[in-house]
Amino acid sequence: MASVLIVDDTDIVRRALEVAIRRMGHSAESTSDGAEALAMAQRHPPDLALLDYRMPGMDGCMLFHELHATLGERCPKVLWVSATPQDVVLRETAADGQPAGFVKKPFHLDDLARSVAAALGGEPPVAAAPIQGVA
Repeated sequence: MASVLIVDDTDIVRRALEVAIRRMGHSAESTSDGAEALAMAQRHPPDLALLDYRMPGMDGCMLFHELHATLGERCPKVLWVSATPQDVVLRETAADGQPAGFVKKPFHLDDLARSVAAALGGEPPVAAAPIQGVA
């Protein structure tokens, strides 16, 4: 069982991610706030962080940077879950290292599960196919 930190400013997406992560057998903590997520990760470094890219206040890019800067080797693997195009996210965060994967919103929960498993197990991430209802 892995510990997963979920950071997304959209309540319904955050709750859907929590339910999905718990159904996969992992523990989940979540927040809509980047600064709170950083504090949570400093207290209890997770194994994996699911990050949205665009959020008010501390956005995902800044949070990704701060996680690497403050946690160093204890920094969790990061799986981006975002509607922002993958090339934009990767270009903006390249200085802080490679993420464990990218899931495009809206996403299919089965694809999310495969991407989480790949991120935690070291397998190549699977591209997510969009479905209605999860944005």
